[in-house]
Amino acid sequence: MAISQQRSRITFLAGVTAALWGALSGCNRAPLGEKAERARLRQVLRERAYDRAVPLAERIVQRHPAENGAWDRLVQAQFGKRDFAGATTTLEQWRRSVGNPSVKLDEYAGDLAVAGHKPTDAVQRWHAALHANEKNVRVLEKIARLEHSQQHWLEENDGWTALLSAQESAEARVQRALCRRRLDRWDEAWEDLHKAQEAAPDDPEVLRATKLFDQLSKQLAKIRDLDARLAAAPNDAATITDRSLLFLRAGDAELALADGEAAAKLATWAVRPRLFCGIALAALGRPAECEKLGVRRLWSVDALTAEFLETISRLDAEISVERANAELYAQRAWQLNDIGQPRLALDDAEYAQRLNPKSAAACAESSYASMKLGHAPEAYEQIKRATELDANLAIAWQYRGEIEMERSDFAQAIDSLSRGLRINQSAVALLKREQCYRRLGLVAKADEDHRLRELLTAKALQ
Repeated sequence: MAISQQRSRITFLAGVTAALWGALSGCNRAPLGEKAERARLRQVLRERAYDRAVPLAERIVQRHPAENGAWDRLVQAQFGKRDFAGATTTLEQWRRSVGNPSVKLDEYAGDLAVAGHKPTDAVQRWHAALHANEKNVRVLEKIARLEHSQQHWLEENDGWTALLSAQESAEARVQRALCRRRLDRWDEAWEDLHKAQEAAPDDPEVLRATKLFDQLSKQLAKIRDLDARLAAAPNDAATITDRSLLFLRAGDAELALADGEAAAKLATWAVRPRLFCGIALAALGRPAECEKLGVRRLWSVDALTAEFLETISRLDAEISVERANAELYAQRAWQLNDIGQPRLALDDAEYAQRLNPKSAAACAESSYASMKLGHAPEAYEQIKRATELDANLAIAWQYRGEIEMERSDFAQAIDSLSRGLRINQSAVALLKREQCYRRLGLVAKADEDHRLRELLTAKALQ
């Protein structure tokens, strides 16, 4: 009997133990599955597999709607998919569902505002996030960079200053130095650069900034002089353009472009600012924008001679006073054609023609520019009109002869070139006529032009 009772007790205890194990296993099964799911979510977020991350994050949010971290990861996944509408809805639900929402909610709201092209709203949201932690370096950097993108230089400077008060950083020092150069705060900019160099001398950003500032230092005395003049007369377009040229020579295409654009708005009649903007845009790798300005790609300011720069500056200044002087525009068109800027030249030549329909020089420059732009029929009509308006304009007869050569009308080209040569002998016109004679088999006449051209060239070299 005792043995039977003992066996029954053992059987009972074994059953209880099995039941307890089953209960414990059942309790642990769900958490272990969710733990694996959370790990999987973290992994797909690291892999940027956002399509897979979103449904995982949504399931976790459904089970834990009061958990900030669950909402955070769902928003991360939606941002990764660029599902900004979904992220907007998620932020609203997050705010309603969590009694004490994370400060990251405001940070994400700022990120969404940036995606929606609402920079002012973004800055407001990020400042709200800073109320909880004014030394949040991530948010401070976002504010500084957004102000930079908006060209709010004072606000950008304040942003980097706030970041540096929270955490010293060579990168922030470099960015504030670059910002302060835009504010003409040169001494402070150099001070920031020197501190960045001390902290991270081999950092690529520090090295790039060092190279830029080294180039600027060669022009800095002249730049400071122009800064002082602009402090007294901030809307002096000519001085702003002069400073744009100095920045180009210093290799600072960003500041050159900023000054060029400012001068172009103030002096819509001037051509120097547009040329300098074109050079700056080419240096910045934005050639398509050069075309919008009518500027053919200029690789460097060194492509413009000192004589050209002096002449174009004088013509801009004279046109600023005499806006209705057709000959000034025609002269400037000649200069622009001479440096290979036919679009700008054509603009000036056509405006000169509107001011004075009988300007032979304007017609000639319009013809030359049109030919360079591939508008041969218009070019020929314009050059014919130029020779009709002024039969003594030698360059017009030469242009006409060259166009007639292009049309394979060699006999007519010889006549036009000869009329030009009777007015003014030039080596180019002699060469063109020699070529025409040879095409027609008139070898003796061609040889004579060749001999005359050699004499003329030798005389010019004496």
